[in-house]
Amino acid sequence: MNKQKPYKEILDDALERVKFTTENLHLQWTDDDSTVTDLDIMDGNFPQDIDEFMTLMRRVEDVISAARKIKTQMQVELGDKYNGKVKKYRDSYIVGRPSTTYKPYDKEKVLDYLGEDWRAVVRPEFRITGVKAVAESRGDDANVIVESLFQKVITNNNLTILPESKAPKWMKELEDGEEKDLWEKKQKS
Repeated sequence: MNKQKPYKEILDDALERVKFTTENLHLQWTDDDSTVTDLDIMDGNFPQDIDEFMTLMRRVEDVISAARKIKTQMQVELGDKYNGKVKKYRDSYIVGRPSTTYKPYDKEKVLDYLGEDWRAVVRPEFRITGVKAVAESRGDDANVIVESLFQKVITNNNLTILPESKAPKWMKELEDGEEKDLWEKKQKS
């Protein structure tokens, strides 16, 4: 029976495999497709011991999860920095649009209001359009019902990075590094 390597060594192995793969992405990079191929992945024998193998796989998943969290935080920061703005960056456009979500003040009150119609609007969160539809079918003012049951929460992490091919014409007129207020564009339209 093989004795499993210490967890630190397994984590180091996972990090080394991910590091090798990411360092070689530039070899396969194109503007259209940044897919990782088998050629990009570090050659090397995987552990034969099942415990060590599964631990290594979990550590690789941990590294991937950490990278996703870093990317999410970076998007939040960009969203805050460019909230309500668009900035041309090389052949892309950074567009910071705040998104609005509705959070119920009291979920029980919303369910009480919906009664038997709750299944039409809960998937698994409340769909505002569904609540409005129920209100209208009951002859209630949909906006008043939504305002009385939900608080409007503005978030600044709704960030879009558009390639030049998908950007609207007015964005394509920006110079590299130029920044423009999104609301300014809306007022002119």
